[in-house]
Amino acid sequence: MFAKQSRTMLIRHAPIVLGVLLLGMLSTPRVTLGANLKDLIAKAKEEGALNATTTTGFGLKLNQQLAEAFKKRFGLNIKVTLTPIASPQNFPRAAALIRAGAVPTYDAMEGPALSIMGLQGMGGIEQIPDWKNLLPEINPLVRSGRVKPERLTSDPLNGFAVAYLVRVKSLLYNPGRISKDQLPKTHADLTDPKYKDIWTHPPWTSHWDIGPLVFPELGIEKWLEIVRKAGKNAGAVLAESAGVQRVLLGEFAFAPANVDYYFLFKAKDPKAPLDITFFKDYNNVNTALYVVRKGARHPAAGALFALWMTTPEAASIHQPETFANQTWGESELDKRARQLMEESGANFVDNMSGGKTLEFLRWMETEEGRKYDQALGKAIRGQ
Repeated sequence: MFAKQSRTMLIRHAPIVLGVLLLGMLSTPRVTLGANLKDLIAKAKEEGALNATTTTGFGLKLNQQLAEAFKKRFGLNIKVTLTPIASPQNFPRAAALIRAGAVPTYDAMEGPALSIMGLQGMGGIEQIPDWKNLLPEINPLVRSGRVKPERLTSDPLNGFAVAYLVRVKSLLYNPGRISKDQLPKTHADLTDPKYKDIWTHPPWTSHWDIGPLVFPELGIEKWLEIVRKAGKNAGAVLAESAGVQRVLLGEFAFAPANVDYYFLFKAKDPKAPLDITFFKDYNNVNTALYVVRKGARHPAAGALFALWMTTPEAASIHQPETFANQTWGESELDKRARQLMEESGANFVDNMSGGKTLEFLRWMETEEGRKYDQALGKAIRGQ
């Protein structure tokens, strides 16, 4: 019943996009600038430029739209360069620059909490000055109290990193190739020989890395062995977008992928042979955040951009194209994503939920945690 309702909602794709756009227009606030925000804008104008990264799903046209909207919002006449780059490539380069004592390439960077905590441990990011006052002044949802500041920035990244979207992990499948009841129910089920070569695996560890948090009784080595067997069982290692396209073509039966791709491909073709479900054991909710690099050439512009990317205005620009949602947001897309999660009854583990999750993220930054992450990177390829 739920899947049928989801398909019906997505067929009415135009209202979703219209709702996203209207929300952006309605939520662009008429701000009476506080002294600190005025000062930050003045400094950004003096700096004259901004170099920031965006996720690879943001193309040239979308980056241009974001750049223009950002400048208009703060009355800036500066050169803004937004570069789409994948976090697995970008963060190691940033770490290498830190070790070399070089000036950062980018003023502001986006990425997952785990990678950002790695840079924080190296002293590579800086806390946004007066972020507690600036965040509500720039983001109307925070200012109104509808979104708590800790949902966008929390310990140990308070003011060092601000959330701008989430990537909710799911299982996308072609109902013409496999029925819902035939799908794996847990991650360990992916080791079953009956799934040999009929699914694709993303080339990153984010679908698996929280396993020791969810199953502490298993131990690291046993969990790695499960991942390794699943990796050997996969038919191909493909980026999620490419994997889902192959599922649509019927070349593969299913693929672990972000919820975004379900909305994206259904928007292109409501009758596309694609459906969605979630694992019963856990589904990772990866929050993507923006940071300002320590020693950046344009730190004020970087801080303004990082804070602005948390807003409904910024989301209204990229959502109609990327379908990346904000679990705290109020657009039609955000509501659809939350409904998918709530009605599934599945287990979701948010990497910004604190408690044991925070302990786990901190453990991942220890020598033992780094070794686990390296081993996991090999295990997803069956090595």
